[in-house]
Amino acid sequence: MFLLERLKTYAGTDRTAILYGGEVLSYARLDAWSDAFAAWLLARFGEDRTPILIYGHKELSIPACMFGALKSGRGYVPVDTTFPRERVAQIVEAVRPRVIVDFCGLGLEAPAVLDGMALTEILESGGTADRGTWITPGQTAYILFTSGSTGQPKGVQITAGNIAAFSRGVDSLLRCEGEGGTFLNAISYSFDVSVCALYYALSRGMTLYTVDRAALNDARSLFAALAASGIDIWVSTPSLGELCLQSEQFDRGLLPRVQKFIFCGEVMTSKLGREVRRRFPGARVYNAYGPTETTVLVTAVEATDALCAAGETVPIGYGFGNLTCQIADPETGALLPDGQQGELRILGECVSPGYLGDPERTARSFFERDGVRGYRTGDLCSRENGMIYYYGRLDGQVKLNGFRVELEDVERNLTKVPNIARAAVVPEYRGALVQGLTAYVLLEAPDGLGSLQRAKRIKEALGALVPSYMVPRKIVAVDAFPLNTNGKVDKKALSAGGKP
Repeated sequence: MFLLERLKTYAGTDRTAILYGGEVLSYARLDAWSDAFAAWLLARFGEDRTPILIYGHKELSIPACMFGALKSGRGYVPVDTTFPRERVAQIVEAVRPRVIVDFCGLGLEAPAVLDGMALTEILESGGTADRGTWITPGQTAYILFTSGSTGQPKGVQITAGNIAAFSRGVDSLLRCEGEGGTFLNAISYSFDVSVCALYYALSRGMTLYTVDRAALNDARSLFAALAASGIDIWVSTPSLGELCLQSEQFDRGLLPRVQKFIFCGEVMTSKLGREVRRRFPGARVYNAYGPTETTVLVTAVEATDALCAAGETVPIGYGFGNLTCQIADPETGALLPDGQQGELRILGECVSPGYLGDPERTARSFFERDGVRGYRTGDLCSRENGMIYYYGRLDGQVKLNGFRVELEDVERNLTKVPNIARAAVVPEYRGALVQGLTAYVLLEAPDGLGSLQRAKRIKEALGALVPSYMVPRKIVAVDAFPLNTNGKVDKKALSAGGKP
């Protein structure tokens, strides 16, 4: 695998791979640690290539576990600590890992469960792994679990070959001028955008400057970290960019070396593009797009002044040169002409083999045309002169703060909360951008609570079932749900304050 080869190359230098909280991890140590972990996996489990599961956040040794798994010929499943116990249990049941690296003491069960101390002993053991055991292009490198409409998370399988195709396609977008450089590493490892840092930046000898969730949630800590970062390449969701712009500190004085801003994971507003360009003269600003199933990113465009002046949101841009973007009729699959809205479909070597253990859903979402694998994104788009414009989802899925959320997933889990009979979840929009979720709930019996107290109690209960980003911002109790002519809950009437 190209990344593992590059690690070996940079291990012979004095380059720094990762900076985190005052700790420094060199390429030499990262390579040695991943070798030792691979050797332990091979010695303990032999030919069993079941993916390992990593439960943590931004711990310095997580990439060593990931790359050690790849060196031992198996994949990994990153699960962030924002995922509550029940969600983690669902993922463990789906993967059935032989090894779990648990940095937080969640009490997960597997033949081998490693806490931080046990992992450190393995990483410092000095073991080595032969290149002959490394993962091959057709093998699964990682599995990311996203929200699923059935209430069960979907495991998206990404192969080493998919990652190689992604790296080729994204090269001109993420490339840093000059040798080395520093890359912002602020994205959770359970979110696919983190692959930009883990695979692209590290394969080019860059340094990952890591910012964890605690810093992101505290403005003073965040800006102190950014001031010390010296980053050249910024990759984040638009939400993080907008958060930073609330402070006048966020300008060229704070990040004097930054060359590029790449925003992805959700709709990017033109206002964001204009303001970042104003505050960082000389830096280039891009909007990029891509589903998890097509390996992170597949389109991009520079958010120039002219493009930002053309509308409230920035188009998702042009498809990368090593893949094909099609606009098709969602019902018939017929290709549509320029200017006509339809479903965006992606074909190329970046497309996932499918969902873990779910052949039916895989068959619905993936296809082959002329021997090339394709993915039906479910996104409503159009194309004009090669430029692709995004209009929203065809189904009940939305992007919220960079995360994909199936509204049905939230609804099903809300009905697990005591005293909730039914639930309907509606996204709150500002333009094309989802700002939050509102849940309308039908109680089984009156609870005698005020609206604020009830909302707090429901949020706390739901927070034990789903990741925090899936918990609605507002909870509204209703006496009954308005229905449309098809007898389904009329969510438009709900959000407009309509009554049955």
